[in-house]
Amino acid sequence: MIAADRRGMGLEGKNVVVLGVADESSLAWAIAKRFAEHGAHVFIGYQQKFFSRVRLLLLDNPGVQGDRCDVLKDEEITNFFARFASNPIDVLVHAIAYAPNELFTEPASNCTAEGFCQSMTISAHSLCKAVKFAKPNLREWGSVITLTYQASERAEASYGLMGVSKAALESTVRYLALELGRNKVRVNALSPGPIETVAATGIMGAFLRNPEALENQRARAFQEAIRMAQAESHPDPLAVASGAWKHFQDLVARRCAIEDTVSKEDVADSALFLGSDYSRKITGQLIHIDCGLSTANAV
Repeated sequence: MIAADRRGMGLEGKNVVVLGVADESSLAWAIAKRFAEHGAHVFIGYQQKFFSRVRLLLLDNPGVQGDRCDVLKDEEITNFFARFASNPIDVLVHAIAYAPNELFTEPASNCTAEGFCQSMTISAHSLCKAVKFAKPNLREWGSVITLTYQASERAEASYGLMGVSKAALESTVRYLALELGRNKVRVNALSPGPIETVAATGIMGAFLRNPEALENQRARAFQEAIRMAQAESHPDPLAVASGAWKHFQDLVARRCAIEDTVSKEDVADSALFLGSDYSRKITGQLIHIDCGLSTANAV
C-alpha cells in the first residue's frame, strides 16, 4: 500500500502520468510509486500483455490508477489521454524502450533494417507520439521526463545499437524542449547507471544463450560477470542472469567516482525533482544518475 509522504516537494494533488509500467521491478513503477508517496495523483499506462502483473500493482495500491496505452496503437493512446481534457497533466513520464536481441548481441554491421527501425520507433519516436497526444492536456509549467542510458554518448559493447536509439531519444528531447518551451513545458532526460530490471536481465540472458556474442562484441565486463555467476549455485538460467547482472553492477561501481550502485529509488528521486517546480527553468537537459561513471573512469 502506498501511503502519502509529503516532504516539501510541492507535488500534492499534481496529475502525473507514467507510461511504460511492466511490473514491480520496472523503473516506471518505482517512479510512479514515489510520486504517489508525495501526494500526487498518479495514472499509469501499460501494454495489455503486462496486465496480469500490473493488475496486482493496482490492487495493492488503490491510490494509483491505470489503463492500456500501447503507443503503437493510435486508438489506445487517444483513449488514454482523452481523460485528461478537463484535468490537465502536470508531469508526463516516458519510460518506454525496446530492441530485439540482435541489436545487443550482433555486430553493428549485421543489424537488420527491421530490427533497427523497430528499436527507433519504440524507443525514440514513441516520445514524440506520447507528447503529440498529451500536448493539448499538458498544464503550463508542466514537465516531460524520459529515460535514457549512457551508451547513447559512447559505444558500450553490451548495449549494441540500442545505444543509437537512445542517442536519437536524447536529441528528440532537445527538439521537443524547443517546441514545448513556448507553452512553458519543459522536457528532460534521466540517464541512470546500470540497474537490474526485467529488460536488463533479458539482455544478460541473450548473451548467456549466445556465448560467442560476448567475444564478438568485446563485452568483457559482461563476460566476467557471467563467469562469476556461473561459478555460483544458481537454480536456473534466469537466476544466473540476475546474478550476473548484480556482478556487472559491482564491476561498474568500482569504476565510478562514488563506488556504489544505482537503485530504482535513486532514479525515482531525481524524477521527483524534474517533476517539481524546483526544476521549472531546466529543459532540454540530460541528467546523469550514475555515481560519476559518465565523468570518471577509475580503471
